[in-house]
Amino acid sequence: MKEEVYPKTMLFTWLKTTKKRTSNDFDTQGMSMIEILIVVAIIAILGAMALVSYNRQLSKARDAQRKDHMEDLRVAFEDYYNDNECYPDLEMLSNCGGSDLSPYLKEIPCDPQDELPYVGSSFGDDWCDGYRVLVQLENVTDPSIERIGCNAVTGCEYIDPTYNYGIAMGGIITAPDWEPEPTPTPIIPTATTAPTPTMAPGAWVIAPDGTCSYYTFEYLPTGGCPDTYGSFDECFAISGCTNSCTEDDVPLELRCER
Repeated sequence: MKEEVYPKTMLFTWLKTTKKRTSNDFDTQGMSMIEILIVVAIIAILGAMALVSYNRQLSKARDAQRKDHMEDLRVAFEDYYNDNECYPDLEMLSNCGGSDLSPYLKEIPCDPQDELPYVGSSFGDDWCDGYRVLVQLENVTDPSIERIGCNAVTGCEYIDPTYNYGIAMGGIITAPDWEPEPTPTPIIPTATTAPTPTMAPGAWVIAPDGTCSYYTFEYLPTGGCPDTYGSFDECFAISGCTNSCTEDDVPLELRCER
């Protein structure tokens, strides 16, 4: 029986056709444009989440540094009082970075974010009777704010409500006897009635907790606020938040950084 012999030309033609089909099949298995866009979107979302988390950690680190500054000042003031039977004139705080408190404190601390001085005032217009030093914590949900008697929204009864943490000696930190700044009348805004605060010139902004707050023009440049509003109603129309709101309620891009 003779063995069948296939023509060589047919064999090579089949191989070429197979190779071409295999190559084409491989080329069509790449990612489509929609799949690429989905991957890019996922990467962008993960990057944004990582950036938000990173910024929060930086904020907490700065707040921890502010608390350390307050403790350093407390110790220095008490040492000064033991030697002089009076607390120092806290006007020296305006010279942050200076050595006015030496040898009790090597350097007067500044805010770690904007390098601005902390706010100091006397009790009853007499430094010997007591002192108060206030700072602005970025994390308004920090339990230390309530623990010392201040409030995340109204602050420490200072003319600027963003000052929400500090130290005091000689009187309660929220007492009305601190000089030189008067204590503002607390204002509770509503969605239907625009408040008329008797405060220093400023503007309404969306605070870090999503609510509408009044920032003075002195503090506003350091607040990191994307927008300002001429009235509470204008602010509330954008925020719509009456208490601490989630990121879904009020996006972070609408809020101030501090």
